Amino acid sequence: MTQDYIERLHNQSQRIISSPCKANSSQSKLSVLYPGKLLHTIPVFVQKGMIPPPGTALYKPPLGFRGCEKQLQEIMDLLPQAGLSENMATSSCKKCIVVGNGGILRGSRLGAFIDQHNIVIRMNNGPVAGHTVDVGWKTTLRITYPESAPQSPWDYDPASLFVVATYKSVDLAWLNAMVRKEPLNLWQKMWFWQSVVESIPLEPQNYRVLNLDILRETALNFLALPVPHYNHWRWKQVLPTLGATSIIIALHLCDEVNLAGFGYDMTRPNLPLHYYETVRMDAMNAQAVHNVNREKLFLASLVKGKVVNDLTGGVNW
Repeated sequence: MTQDYIERLHNQSQRIISSPCKANSSQSKLSVLYPGKLLHTIPVFVQKGMIPPPGTALYKPPLGFRGCEKQLQEIMDLLPQAGLSENMATSSCKKCIVVGNGGILRGSRLGAFIDQHNIVIRMNNGPVAGHTVDVGWKTTLRITYPESAPQSPWDYDPASLFVVATYKSVDLAWLNAMVRKEPLNLWQKMWFWQSVVESIPLEPQNYRVLNLDILRETALNFLALPVPHYNHWRWKQVLPTLGATSIIIALHLCDEVNLAGFGYDMTRPNLPLHYYETVRMDAMNAQAVHNVNREKLFLASLVKGKVVNDLTGGVNW
């Protein structure tokens, strides 16, 4: 990044962050951009007492909890809290930022601007330690699934909420073990596609379970992905990235939503995909789980409609 480019990023970020918070700004603009697809008044996290009776949910994970009701109930019985933390719930007008893991953050020196938000949402194993100058240190929500949870204990903010997205039933078994601080058994380990962290330095009050209505809303209502059909080839199902899902979460929770670290420039395959590693941009071509082009159009529409602000400018690459 050139010094001029960094200065432009910082000037834009300072202008956006220092302006007075406008209540319900992002949601009202979303309703204009996507009429008839208003955000439902559903909780972001699974609440105690909202678990559907066995067999009544329409979808299996990751779009619903069908077949996992008992495991989900066991988890909820372990968690002392299920809603927003007190400081999040009491803020009158919330400015939030969703921090993607894109390589565009490397060298941005946006950390101080990111940390000024009321709510900072991070995804998966995007590290903070060693990268605070570019990505900040504050984490309010970290949204992940077991295989992508951070391995380093330094990336778990003791004041944050750790939100688990359930992609398969064994993810709930993993969460159960993490909350209880117990090891996974060998049978459970076999169901993960890569090794998972086996100890998390957080307490039960820090854990939340993502309401899969949010993931389904992202997939079907906003990205218009195909409705899943359950068969032996279900692993080929196209799903939204947790980045796109986290933006929908922010739109549920926040009055104003900003983004940083989003955007795939597929015309420049040698660029770093993530700010914290050397994997290249063209690695996205090797996966078939996400529809990158559709997500790019969706995010671009949010930026153009001023539903969200893109602090790093990668969405419109």
